[in-house]
Amino acid sequence: WTHLLEVELTVRGAPSSPAALDFLLPIWRTGRYVVFDFAGGVQEFSATDGAGAPVRWTKTDKSTWRVEKGRATGVTIRYKVYANEFEMRTRGLNDEHAFVDGCAVFMYLEKFRSLPLTVTVAPYQDWHVTTGLESVAGERFTFKAKNLDELMDCPMEVGNQKDFEFVVEGKKHVLSIFGAGNYDPNKMMTDIGKIVTLNKEFWGDLPYERYVFFVHLGLQGGGGTEHLNSTIMQTGPFGFKNPNSYRGFLGLVSHEYFHTWNVKQLRPKGIAPYDYTKENYVPELWIAEGTTSYYGGLLLLRGGFSPAQSAYEWRANTVQDERQRPGNRIQSVSESGFDAWVKFWKEHQQGFNSESDYYGKGSDVSLVLDLEIRQHSNNKYSLDDAMRTLYKRFPLGGRGYTDDDLRSIAEKLAGIDLKKFFVDYVTGTVPIDWERYLGYAGLNLQSKDSDRKISLGMMTVDRENRTRVTRVTAGSPAYDSGIDIGDEVVALNGLRVRTSDLQDRLADYKPGDKVKLTVFRRDRLREFEMTLRLQDVPSYKVTKVEQPTPLQKSIFEFWLKTTWE
Repeated sequence: WTHLLEVELTVRGAPSSPAALDFLLPIWRTGRYVVFDFAGGVQEFSATDGAGAPVRWTKTDKSTWRVEKGRATGVTIRYKVYANEFEMRTRGLNDEHAFVDGCAVFMYLEKFRSLPLTVTVAPYQDWHVTTGLESVAGERFTFKAKNLDELMDCPMEVGNQKDFEFVVEGKKHVLSIFGAGNYDPNKMMTDIGKIVTLNKEFWGDLPYERYVFFVHLGLQGGGGTEHLNSTIMQTGPFGFKNPNSYRGFLGLVSHEYFHTWNVKQLRPKGIAPYDYTKENYVPELWIAEGTTSYYGGLLLLRGGFSPAQSAYEWRANTVQDERQRPGNRIQSVSESGFDAWVKFWKEHQQGFNSESDYYGKGSDVSLVLDLEIRQHSNNKYSLDDAMRTLYKRFPLGGRGYTDDDLRSIAEKLAGIDLKKFFVDYVTGTVPIDWERYLGYAGLNLQSKDSDRKISLGMMTVDRENRTRVTRVTAGSPAYDSGIDIGDEVVALNGLRVRTSDLQDRLADYKPGDKVKLTVFRRDRLREFEMTLRLQDVPSYKVTKVEQPTPLQKSIFEFWLKTTWE
């Protein structure tokens, strides 16, 4: 298989002037804020006029093909795209199936992007097409889009995927699964249907007539990407019988589906509308992604997919994660979103130490903003109300929102000035006062000092019978001794060690002990001595206070949609 998608694009009724048309290919895809440079996969480009005669063309930059059409009103371009990036959820074709994200495959004319389009797919042999696009009646494998943005935001799965149709809240839904696994489609449709209903109750509507849940099984990686009326999700094939793994999958569904409103309808200013030709700077990604991460988990708790006790464990782990990331003290969550193009998605070696995370930290800020609004409004309002108000005020197609818009709405609901909150936690790097905010809901945060373990402050991964250092935390024993990312760990105190037994080996020592770590660095054997100490940030436990105030009890119950007892 050549992995080549063949594309033909025809323009009819173009004005006779100007004499040239610029065909563009996006440099990024929606949902992931990093430059992909899709043009690198284009080959064998050609162009003809309406009569089929070849016309001249030239490239004016990396992603623009200028076709010299003269006075012709019709132009057809043809090109091939190398497609073997299933794991990136962009474009892929092999002997089993094809996946097409329009941003990665379809060229377009900027001047005419608001006009309707039709697309016809020629599947291989008995393959069929699944997409969120509306079918054209009477024309096989032909679909229509209201405009370019709809075409770009409705991916296609082409193959022998299994499509299961179901109706929730009066709307059609499709569960489209590629690959073999131990899944139960009926259980999946039932549970996904509950997630649909939870979101309908949260937002008040379903902004589509038909929605497709694409699932790819068997890939090495995981994750998902939101689209206008669909989502593409990747997960392992045999985790559906394991309760924890299955809850993880439902968490992915919940996150991506919440995006149907938060980012696909309700958009930050920087992506309203999308500019496919360059970076779109979005400091509000902490809301677009972080708030989505917050509610993705919270709605599952509210819907009874996880036991109430897991809410405490969830928060305890959240606190530890937020406090142990050095980058949270260096980069604000707003800056993390703005710099996503050059930092977050580049996965720099120093990222953990110097960068925040608009997903994780954005979720944290959303949580404490929720509790802040509940506390000061006497639990009359919440972040739920703020998001719904934002959704109504900034409909798709209008001006996108900013941090100031959310702040203004939240202030009216809470009845207080939230300038300091946003300066501290959104544009600043002040550590979150978790004890205070969790206390609003009658929760105690306590460190589990007895569980603190010896830590070198580094992460390792075993690959191809070698143990490599993948992260070194600033200020840790490993960092201070000179251990570097990429070092191949060979031995601890002269005895061979692997990731699987490193922590067990460290349990034999106490704080203050010195150990020697032997590594290969650029094929040279090196030895580093370090003084051991307990992990800097402890693990935590969250418990309910013994005698909650009426407000604490009320916040707890309305926040988690459960009873105090």
